[in-house]
Amino acid sequence: MLEPISTFVGEIFSITVVLLTILGSLIYWSIRRPRGMPPGPMGLPIVGNMFSFMDEPHIKFKEMTKQYGNIFAVKMGQRWTVVLNQIDVVRDALLKKPVEFAGRPDLYSSGLLSENFQDIIFTNYSTRWKLHRKLGHSAIRNFATGKKLENIVHEVTERIGKRIDEQHGKPIDPKQVVCLGIYNILGTLCFAQKYEFDDPKLTWFIRMSRETIDALGAGTLADFIPILRFVPMQGVTELKRVMDEFLGFIYAELKRHRESFDSDNIRDIFDSLLLAQKEAKDEGSDLVDSLTKGSCQLKLIINKFQISLESRSNCLIAQSVFFSLSFKAGTDTTIITLHWTIAIMAEYPDIQKKVAMEIEEVIGHKRLTSLEDRGRLPYTEATMMEVLRFSSIVPLADPHATTCDVTLDNFQIPKDTMVVINLFALHFDEEFWDQPKCFKPEHFLDDSGSERKHPHSFLPFSAGRRSCLGESLAKAELFLIFTWFLQNYEISKVPGDKDESLVERINSGASIFRELASYEVIMKRRVY
Repeated sequence: MLEPISTFVGEIFSITVVLLTILGSLIYWSIRRPRGMPPGPMGLPIVGNMFSFMDEPHIKFKEMTKQYGNIFAVKMGQRWTVVLNQIDVVRDALLKKPVEFAGRPDLYSSGLLSENFQDIIFTNYSTRWKLHRKLGHSAIRNFATGKKLENIVHEVTERIGKRIDEQHGKPIDPKQVVCLGIYNILGTLCFAQKYEFDDPKLTWFIRMSRETIDALGAGTLADFIPILRFVPMQGVTELKRVMDEFLGFIYAELKRHRESFDSDNIRDIFDSLLLAQKEAKDEGSDLVDSLTKGSCQLKLIINKFQISLESRSNCLIAQSVFFSLSFKAGTDTTIITLHWTIAIMAEYPDIQKKVAMEIEEVIGHKRLTSLEDRGRLPYTEATMMEVLRFSSIVPLADPHATTCDVTLDNFQIPKDTMVVINLFALHFDEEFWDQPKCFKPEHFLDDSGSERKHPHSFLPFSAGRRSCLGESLAKAELFLIFTWFLQNYEISKVPGDKDESLVERINSGASIFRELASYEVIMKRRVY
């Protein structure tokens, strides 16, 4: 009688030992650091280090360099992530080994947003990707530069001026006029459409931006814990709904532009895209037809300029997804940079005065600024560059992935490892910046007062094969609008708020998944 019982107990014990051994092995392999991988903190099973970086990961990454050095690895869920925090390491990766670090991680939400990785932003490095990138550059170069861009911006700034003047010197939230104005530039660039500031289509663009951001903030855990892809999540459901609505609009615009396309009358970036496609097809490329299968190349342009980047990331999960989206570049960068710029000009009236004086001396107040004026306004342009550095509105660059096993700084990084570039750490590196926590246009000026074009640790648009496609547009837009503001308006703090730091307010509230922090300033026409 006792023998069967003891046998049963023995079997249960053996099974338990086997299960515990298997479980222990799985736990060990889930946290085991691959041989040669950069150092870093020990992670938990399944979730890894995810919950250690839910808030301001760029700052925490910079602090971790004191313990682990300028390159380290963390486990985000089940995905190893290498973080680069110093300019020389970043340049070694992006410029000296551009192909090896030109991949993209296969994030779940990226697939949802790109029709299973069909667009230029999410797709991995390939021959097709290189063609798409080339055509994207061509489309932007053909339309969103030079006199065409100047005319569009000047028309919009005139309407921004009317809206500001209606306040008659009363406090105004610049976010409203800047956002409406820049979205108008978007409409003209992409669809050859001009909108009144209260046009429902314009408010629709802004609503789509907000809804996409909200959906991303709630539904990206599946990017790092694959099993969650099968769990109904409100964020993912909402993201699918928003993208279905937006893609319906994209396809309608494609149909309209195809039916009315005239290669001798390029109206907007959409037309420029179709022209680039036609030219590439005439040259015999067998990959061109893929440009309009799905929405891959359309979303390159439309999505790239569409969503207002109203913030910085407050969690690495959201950051990794959002900055791998095509929702930044010209329009987005300009909106948030101008939001920072206006606050900084109000906070530092002496700097504002120097910029205004330089603009008056070089351009005067009777003519509009031209892109040809770039290079003639060193202090003004240094101030613009310092805003980009000081704000670091994109603290973590779009995530990369290794395309093969690669060695970096004597560490072995396996293929398909996610790589994050900490641009914030670069822009606040005490080794390369004198008093980096202080706003100083002199950071971008040499001893003679000339602008330093390429400071060593400055990469607001990243670098290499995956650098920001909209960099030239963003810089051109910012130059034209910034100089227009300082040429025409004196910006000051509201009298009752003089003791409050506007910079601290927007710095604490500017986050991708939170509304861009509001503030008010006084804008008065300059008297000459």
